[in-house]
Amino acid sequence: MKKRHLVSAVAMLLALMLLGLSCGALAEGKTFGVLSFLNVTEEEYDAIGSSMRRPMMEILLLDGVLEEKDSQVPAGRPVFRYYDTLNAMLMGLQAGEVNAIQAPYYTGKYLCSSNDNLMMRVEYHPEKATEITDWALRWFGSGYSFMMKEENTALRDAFDAQITAMKEDGTLQKLIDEYIIKASEGGEPVAIAFEKFEGDPIRIAVTGSLPPMDYVAADGTFAGFNTAVLAEIGKRLQKNIELVQVDSVGRALALSEGTVDVVFWTRSMPETVAELKHANGRSSKEEREALRNERLAKMSDEEKAIIEKYNFPDVTMIGKYDTRDFPAGAIITQPYFSDFPVTVTLK
Repeated sequence: MKKRHLVSAVAMLLALMLLGLSCGALAEGKTFGVLSFLNVTEEEYDAIGSSMRRPMMEILLLDGVLEEKDSQVPAGRPVFRYYDTLNAMLMGLQAGEVNAIQAPYYTGKYLCSSNDNLMMRVEYHPEKATEITDWALRWFGSGYSFMMKEENTALRDAFDAQITAMKEDGTLQKLIDEYIIKASEGGEPVAIAFEKFEGDPIRIAVTGSLPPMDYVAADGTFAGFNTAVLAEIGKRLQKNIELVQVDSVGRALALSEGTVDVVFWTRSMPETVAELKHANGRSSKEEREALRNERLAKMSDEEKAIIEKYNFPDVTMIGKYDTRDFPAGAIITQPYFSDFPVTVTLK
């Protein structure tokens, strides 16, 4: 097993193994661990998955963009169990509380590169992508945005402006390539120095629960993509940045109590959902139906059958999908990164 400071959970996993805990301790059925969402229960999260994520997964598997691997996870639909930290979720996997965990793809790659006992249940084949699978993958995934209090629109707009500028000049993609895509293959994320400016700092909550995007080392050092992108935004805004570590469920509380001004990530809607909501507000029913028919015309008969089987999109779920990870009284920026979920299991 490779050595890496972040996954201090690895030491805990080994300790559990020495205590004799194993997959044999699993309860009956199929349970997946997932990091806590702020605005939906485990049951609601499962319902969203049934109507929105599951049909997209079937299309991606059908067309070979995702390929399932053999694992010891039982067949059938899972129930979900929330965890507030990545370490707790990994501990739950080894202790037999869950059969598998769900994590963003690049987080899954990062974890598996640092722990030889873990594997992802799917192989990603981007070379097989088509227009339809790109569309499905956007529905299947999540955007990641900054979250602020709803009265803090000026700060939200300032962050939005810098995200847009960083996308347009290529800076954001360079940071993603270096600190997420490359880092997910292995290696220790590096800390980025923050420039100092006059005035009070912007206090930003990070969790360390989505490495290599959101990384905190075992010694408390903030490093990797989160520090790189925040250092760049601080430089462009000429503002000091102060980082505060919270767990996943503590993001909303830290914001509401004023401990922080900004939350580094909240799972936001993918671009496809945003486009649909925009169209619902500005186009007629006939225009929306024409758009759907145009999409269907590009699909194979097998892809169409999946769409019809799930009555996709289920408009009753779109509102829940939109707000599933940020509470009332919060606003978010545009996404600065997108990823899709994968299942990680023990080998």
